[in-house]
Amino acid sequence: MQDETSLRWEDLSIDDSLAALPRLIQYTQSPIALQRLVHVKQLSDVCLNTDLQTLIGAVLPIIRKLEEDEEYVVRTLILETFLPMLARMLSDQSPEVRTVCSSGLVSLSKCMNAGDLGPHVLTVVLQLAHDDENEEMRMTAAGLLADMCGVIGADLVRQFVAPEIISLAEDPVFRVRKASALNLAKICKIAGPADTKNRLLPAYVRLTRDDMYRVRKACAESLVEMSKVVDSATRRGELVSVFAGLLDDSSKFVRNAALQHLGNFISTLADDDDPVPSLLIEKFIGMAQIDTGDATTDAELRLHCAFSFPAVVLAVESGDKAGKGGWLALVDAFQILVRDVMWNVRKTLSCSLHEIAKLLEPQLVERDLLQVFELFLRDSEEVKVGVISHIYEFLSVLSPLCRESYLHTLTEIFDSGSPLNWRMRHIVAKQLPKLINLFEMKSVQHSILPLVVTLLRDPVAEVRTSSFAAVASMFELKGGNQGKVQVEIIREMTTLAVSTTYVDRVSFLCICQILAAGHAPTDVAEEDKDKKKGGILELCTMMQNKKLLGLAVKLKDDKTSNVRVACWKLLSSLPEEFIAKHKELKKGLQELEDDKIVMKTVNKVILYPAAEDEAEKEVEEAEAEAEAGEAEEGEETVEPSGGDEPQPGQHHDKNDAEEAADTPTNSVESSSE
Repeated sequence: MQDETSLRWEDLSIDDSLAALPRLIQYTQSPIALQRLVHVKQLSDVCLNTDLQTLIGAVLPIIRKLEEDEEYVVRTLILETFLPMLARMLSDQSPEVRTVCSSGLVSLSKCMNAGDLGPHVLTVVLQLAHDDENEEMRMTAAGLLADMCGVIGADLVRQFVAPEIISLAEDPVFRVRKASALNLAKICKIAGPADTKNRLLPAYVRLTRDDMYRVRKACAESLVEMSKVVDSATRRGELVSVFAGLLDDSSKFVRNAALQHLGNFISTLADDDDPVPSLLIEKFIGMAQIDTGDATTDAELRLHCAFSFPAVVLAVESGDKAGKGGWLALVDAFQILVRDVMWNVRKTLSCSLHEIAKLLEPQLVERDLLQVFELFLRDSEEVKVGVISHIYEFLSVLSPLCRESYLHTLTEIFDSGSPLNWRMRHIVAKQLPKLINLFEMKSVQHSILPLVVTLLRDPVAEVRTSSFAAVASMFELKGGNQGKVQVEIIREMTTLAVSTTYVDRVSFLCICQILAAGHAPTDVAEEDKDKKKGGILELCTMMQNKKLLGLAVKLKDDKTSNVRVACWKLLSSLPEEFIAKHKELKKGLQELEDDKIVMKTVNKVILYPAAEDEAEKEVEEAEAEAEAGEAEEGEETVEPSGGDEPQPGQHHDKNDAEEAADTPTNSVESSSE
């Protein structure tokens, strides 16, 4: 922060030509505390003359930042300025304004001393709750009482908030009672088990029997949250009984709301280790082919059923301690849903199939889920992407013999998909390092290796980059046929290193860098660091012995700056003790550090990425000047690399622009000199 004792007059000057809001935004972020203080005093006036969207988008972020200002006088002034203003605006007739002010009041409360919360904040909310003339104010109070609980603490909640929300739950206006029903669970969480059971839960149960169906519907929507804050006995006793009543409510709106939350409610019973009540299971499986007479409602309920299916499986399986087959009660409904006419229902289950598989015994997975797995792979792209995104997790659950028989699916994914759908290839490429360890070495050599080789030359940079880790994983494989796989990998890496295409040469260097870094996590335990270091040195020695680092260091003289930058990144990432033992590597690194173009790129893009935008701007300005000069001299303009005319040594397809932009080194220099 600037030393304010040495400020000059011009440092304190303010640009009066700016409008009120731009001036406020500029000077409340000033490093000079005095300027921030002056403009904080103007905040309330600006807010009163600002429309709602600007208030939310521009002014509120300023307030949130000033609440944490390093100067206490600024923080204090924010509280003194905004508490009275928020108190007034909480009574605004616009619901949007009240919502914004409620959020602001909660944020300000987090910055206040605990002793000030009661007299300065809670009293404001209680006044709203006692506004007998305006139901909107009482509804706002119900929401604020719940939102403030975590800030004001358990003592004030039990002393003031609990009695107030109980009173609001008995309000003559149903909209106030509805607001109370939606917010009771938050208050119960802070009030504690005793007050919840003796005071708050009885008020909630009364609301579930309210004469107005909208209040009962609100109870159905909030019952899951209530279930999370009560003890096991209350959950399985009173709340199960309440939920059963809502499922059979006289209003279809209440029944449908209860069904929408049924799966989530069942999931709260998972930790109780008792069987899920059969009534709830019957209602849940009935949703798979429900017929309410309204096709839209039926589709929504089936989607809710599919979404919560894994959670229900968990609850049913955890409660099936006797081994009576909890899954058997659900499997028929599951088989109906995976063939649902609505693609979003099928996609939901496709995305969660691996989670269900983890909860079941392998024999049940192979009996009941394998056919579904195959079904989803033949489904539309929207559905297929869900199961492919988690193909490693699903295959890992299968027995080794069964898993081997599904290796062909990886190849089929590429053969059956559209060549333009690069995201599907990207999804598989990211999982290949883990998939490699699931299969026998012979299978890796004959099935996965050709797939990796294909991905290394994918026309899309994102796919190629994702395949690098798979190459490194295959290089490190142990066991039978390991030598043959490694020979193939080295041959492929050598081909990349001597390729006439600069992208291939960069790919080779990136793979070497991944190998040099090792695959152990960076946050390893202290006792494992030496082991990780030893493993990295072993890999570096192996790369040196296999002539890979020799090929890499030759690229220090490559004519393309992107390649030289990638070479610098590799050599600079090698352990110092390893570099010291190999003079050619040390010399190569020194030559790259003497390369002005390489180090300019390294400094602007890699070491100091904040300067990247400025560097790109400089390059664009230089190119514009060059083009202008050529035009004046009447010279013919040459298409830059990646233009309509193919350039030597580059890919000639529609993804050239993407490759240049996504090359891992992201050099700001021209692709070739």
